[in-house]
Amino acid sequence: MAVVQIQTDPRVAAAANRCARSRFLVSLVGAALLGIAATVPASAGGCTAPPDLVDLGAPLPKLLTAVRTNSPVRIVALGSSSTWGAGASSRAHSYPARLERELRVTWPNNDVRVINAGVNGQLARDMVARIDKDVVPHKPQLVVWQTGVNDAIKEVPLDAYGQLLQTGIERFRALGADVVLIDQQFYPRFAKLKNGALYMAAMRETALKLKVPVVQRYRIMQHLIASAQFTTATLLAPDQFHLNDQSYDCMGRLLAQSLRSAAALPPAAPAVAPAVAVPAVSKHEANM
Repeated sequence: MAVVQIQTDPRVAAAANRCARSRFLVSLVGAALLGIAATVPASAGGCTAPPDLVDLGAPLPKLLTAVRTNSPVRIVALGSSSTWGAGASSRAHSYPARLERELRVTWPNNDVRVINAGVNGQLARDMVARIDKDVVPHKPQLVVWQTGVNDAIKEVPLDAYGQLLQTGIERFRALGADVVLIDQQFYPRFAKLKNGALYMAAMRETALKLKVPVVQRYRIMQHLIASAQFTTATLLAPDQFHLNDQSYDCMGRLLAQSLRSAAALPPAAPAVAPAVAVPAVSKHEANM
């Protein structure tokens, strides 16, 4: 068969090659994006963290029983300003509000309510003192307790802080509730906080002793920055301490993901707190 060679204007050939390369690059990018989208947990709404930071590693038997029997689900979010919603445009954008919305979709046969029992500026001892007033009346199957930030700032003695955590956990369990702890939030000044990491270690030691899971909020927030999902400026409110609407939304979604997984575990599974090292402080954080 004869081969016919067609002479083409070099400029036309170059343009055709550029178009071909462009189409090839577009197809590669499109395939990559599809691959990334396939790995994003839909429940997290585009705000993602690896399983080792999201999985609680322990069952929540009281919550599980309520979910399986289609009973009303009551969760009390006890904490300080980052539970109340400081930094958000309204309390409707706090993490407990987002958590409730997520869980209502997850468990449509349950009347799910997340009670926001956050009070700005409180220490662990203040929260323990108001358990009878702000927790008991709601008869929760789960108490999510965020504490430690203000204790570290106020330099509450570490032994006293650890004992307060144990007192609170034992009190919640006496009420018939599961317990989940939330550790400190990441913020630039944490690196310069005296003994800040020791308060996180004290929480984990108490949690391990009493077999209570810990939401690793500090490491999750670090991951959100390191993975370029947020910057420090977009993760935090203008005070560079509290969260904002977007990051509260993210934390509420990730916590809902944690609770969904924990509520699916068999009650007989061993309840152990994840062994997590005290967060390392990078040179970049130390200079903030």
